[in-house]
Amino acid sequence: MIETIYLDMDGVICDFQKRYQELYHIPTDTAEKKGVFGRHFSDFIETRQFETLEPMEDMLELIKFLDEAYAPVQILSSSARAESHENISYQKTVWLEKHNIRYPRHFVPGKSLKYRFANPNSIIIDDTRSVIDDWINAGGIAVWHDNAKKTIQELKELL
Repeated sequence: MIETIYLDMDGVICDFQKRYQELYHIPTDTAEKKGVFGRHFSDFIETRQFETLEPMEDMLELIKFLDEAYAPVQILSSSARAESHENISYQKTVWLEKHNIRYPRHFVPGKSLKYRFANPNSIIIDDTRSVIDDWINAGGIAVWHDNAKKTIQELKELL
């Protein structure tokens, strides 16, 4: 029996990639390869971009399904690193409130720490393969998010 569904934010319900590319004219994966992601990311935080991200276009479909699911939902999102934890957590809280998403929230200072919430009765919905792998290795159930339709179909099979 599933006791908790953990829901990631960036790339699942809010569009970090789109805003980053709009501001810096480079996709995040290319920015990482060129070594400029960190400089841009600091600016991203300082200009409070996490508060104003656009919702993913299929966010409402996913949230509607989760609101009707027979398992409690909680947010599990990363604040990237310890030095930005308080600032990004606050910005993400503002975003959630603005979009009337009232699930309990957990923010961890690095995506590699999400696995600590995993157990055999928990599901994570995340768009990052390393998070999915870590979660499964820790004994949890994971759904790799690509789009709401696919995620909802997988959840129907698990719930």
